[in-house]
Amino acid sequence: MAYRVMILEDDPFIALDMEGVMEDAGFDIVGPVASVPEALKLLNDNDNAPDCALLDFYVTGGTSEFVARELARQGVPFMFLTGNAADVRDALADHDPLIRNKPVQIQRIVEDVETLLA
Repeated sequence: MAYRVMILEDDPFIALDMEGVMEDAGFDIVGPVASVPEALKLLNDNDNAPDCALLDFYVTGGTSEFVARELARQGVPFMFLTGNAADVRDALADHDPLIRNKPVQIQRIVEDVETLLA
């Protein structure tokens, strides 16, 4: 069974690109979703709960801070792909999250996810 990776990204082109790359690397995709409520719904779906998550920080309706905190509470590893690394560090300093600045090389994302799941 392949690992499930949730993608929270509100730019549909970026989300589809990440989805395709991750599927090509052998991962099952949960989502992609564009908002915090959609992401939280997936986190509470026992049949589709992710093993790992890729999060944009600023998404439709706010930030993904609450999603990150819920992932941490559930013990699900995650990383941020964002153009706002300083904002992520400020909001989640207590979690010391893995952050990659956009634009990021797609292969780097695959390698980071494999590291998070190891």
